[in-house]
Amino acid sequence: MMTSVKFACSVSMLALIGMAAPAVAQEAQATEAQAAENTSVFGGITVTANKRAENVQKVPIAITAYSGDQLKALGVTDATQITQQVPGLQLNAWSPNVTIFNLRGISQNNFTDYLEAPIAVYVDDAYMGSINGLSGQLFDVSRVEVLRGPQGTLFGRNATGGLIHYLSTDASKAEFNGYVTASYERFDRRALEGAVGGSLTDGIRARIAGRVVKADGYIKSAAALPGVFDGNGQDLGSENGWALRGTVQADLGPDGKLDLWVKHSEDNNVATGGYVFDNCNLQDNGYCGTDAAGLGNGSGGVINGITGEPASPFQNFSDTPGVFNRNTNIYQGKLTYDLGGVDLTSITNYTDLRKDYQEDGDALPVEVIVFRTNARYQQFSQELRLAGESDRVRWQAGAYYLDMKIRGGMDTVGAPAIGAALAAGLPGVSPTIAETYDVRSKNWSVFGQAEFDLSDKVTVIGGVRYSKDTKTVDYRSAVVEGTASALIATDETFSATVPGANRISDGDVAARVTLNYKPADDTLLFASWNRGIKGGNFTLNGYVTAQTFQHRPETLNSFEAGVKWSNPSRTLRVNATAYHYIYDDYQAFALIGGVPQVGNSNANATGLELETFFQPSERFNLNLGATWERTHVDTVQTAGSQFLSVLVPGASVPQYCADQNDGTYFCDYPAKSISGAKFPNAPRFSFNYVLRYNVDAFGGNVVAQVDGVWYDKQFLEVTNGQSSIQPAYNVTNASLSWTSEDDRLSVQVFGRNVFDKAYRAYALNLGPLGTTSVYAKPATYGISATVKW
Repeated sequence: MMTSVKFACSVSMLALIGMAAPAVAQEAQATEAQAAENTSVFGGITVTANKRAENVQKVPIAITAYSGDQLKALGVTDATQITQQVPGLQLNAWSPNVTIFNLRGISQNNFTDYLEAPIAVYVDDAYMGSINGLSGQLFDVSRVEVLRGPQGTLFGRNATGGLIHYLSTDASKAEFNGYVTASYERFDRRALEGAVGGSLTDGIRARIAGRVVKADGYIKSAAALPGVFDGNGQDLGSENGWALRGTVQADLGPDGKLDLWVKHSEDNNVATGGYVFDNCNLQDNGYCGTDAAGLGNGSGGVINGITGEPASPFQNFSDTPGVFNRNTNIYQGKLTYDLGGVDLTSITNYTDLRKDYQEDGDALPVEVIVFRTNARYQQFSQELRLAGESDRVRWQAGAYYLDMKIRGGMDTVGAPAIGAALAAGLPGVSPTIAETYDVRSKNWSVFGQAEFDLSDKVTVIGGVRYSKDTKTVDYRSAVVEGTASALIATDETFSATVPGANRISDGDVAARVTLNYKPADDTLLFASWNRGIKGGNFTLNGYVTAQTFQHRPETLNSFEAGVKWSNPSRTLRVNATAYHYIYDDYQAFALIGGVPQVGNSNANATGLELETFFQPSERFNLNLGATWERTHVDTVQTAGSQFLSVLVPGASVPQYCADQNDGTYFCDYPAKSISGAKFPNAPRFSFNYVLRYNVDAFGGNVVAQVDGVWYDKQFLEVTNGQSSIQPAYNVTNASLSWTSEDDRLSVQVFGRNVFDKAYRAYALNLGPLGTTSVYAKPATYGISATVKW
């Protein structure tokens, strides 16, 4: 497969070069994406949030959007880096293995990779259904749109909290064009990207784009106790990947257009899958102190888990090397055709993704938990959409089909496997908990949305979507030791207790009603109600009960009101939104009895968002964003009870535990649940900023820019344990760029996180076993250069 993709892309590249001369003479054909390029006001852009081209100021949705040039100005080269300049958007990730976006506090707060997230991600109009495929290199981008709040009417289920849409540069330019960008920065990070495109023949154009990046790890291997517990020599957080994308665009007469895409990306032997030992009040018995709910309650920062001494968040004491490999192929087509007053759009996508991952899950130089997983994800989707308009009415209607398959295995080695083996009567010498699964999910939906102008100033919008989910699972969990094994559970054993536990069939409705009022050309007032839906799923763990093997779908009712305003000269734009969320059956993740699982609870949230874009002159831009949010989850189940091994004989017994005199403690935590928990990654306040000044100098234009974000204190997990609190922090970036007068050459020097703030990108509260965390990159600095033609 990879060989055929490389061959096809190479042939297309040769064809492009061969056709370059006649292509130069042809006129460029404008597209929605290129029409969106507007850098005169940093942040101004055309979007397709309603699946048609509109100015962002005219759309009654809370949207933040950036063009490709604006993303370059912000130094964004990875799909996960957009968070700093999007109010309410955060990232929760410990490696490229799994990426969890959080929008207004809404996220999949579960680390398992077979589930879909409530923040939908689209790439070139196609849904990416696997969180395995959300991280990746961002290059040759037309724009990125982030829509806050439920978007289920036009985009489907699992857009409960909103969506992120990445749009690549298409092949609409007929003249020969392209660019090459090279960069180098701290931790020996080297990147090279480029694109070339133009006309192949009259009415057919093509474009090839690619990027490759390599980097050393920024979390350095260290010895926890030299000569006794030495490091494994692996520095974590490295990069080693490349991506290639080819697209052909063909005119189908005067009324139609066909876009075909082939995309391939690889990550190879990436050093990842390790943690630091964080916020542990280490006891003489070898465990960390907990509260009455069994959650770690330390606050002292990173420690050496062997000595208990303070340690750097950028040191790795693990003994087992981690690794990540991923291979993704995507084939996609988009057909648009004017049927005579009605526009037809067809989008077809096939995705094939394979990954292997291993991590040392304990942040210690001893084998407590080692976790391995592999998965193959396949997706086919088809959307058909019709759209039309008259003087006062604009409408869309369509149908959608999605078929997803994910097959994989999970192996757990260490203390959990030893306990499982001993419980099954096995010797407990190097056992493994081996799990296999095959989850199949099919979804179909029909939808429609219409906008009706009641007057020149008032518009009402209504939409509805019926969505039907069907999921089945084949699952097996066993403890394996040598040639012996003992069954833990299967989907059939769960179904024997609760009939139908291995099958889900749910139908539900997403809906939208919006009222717009335009008192002036530059002012939009809107109020809306949106109903978002997210399907139920399975908790694939052999130690859950038959009753908790499945969790229910969740529903979000969102009530929003907002204003979008600009002054007559368009030098100042202000967008503000207020919202209130009412959640039914919110899917909350917790470790219950030491077993990761998802439960349902009601929840609510109230928030405000503000964005301003100010350009008092051609020389200066000031963009500011701010959020305020209050969140509440009615009930989150906690640890309950669990067994622990006696690590230090004769030491004090952990609080809430009793010595069983058989080498174990039984811990029974009195607080079985938490009431009134806050959403994860939902700070009370946040503030983002961009200051940009340019001046003509040195035969071109020089730009100085400072940008960044400040977050208030926040919990990193919905269980709200003390040790998962991330204190308030600020991240500031700075850059100095020069662009030649003809825009053909540019050079940038930059610094990221220039004040070297240490903050966590991920934390998992394991109670008495400690809290494992991953810290984001420290200060980096580098240089990049671009040549265009």
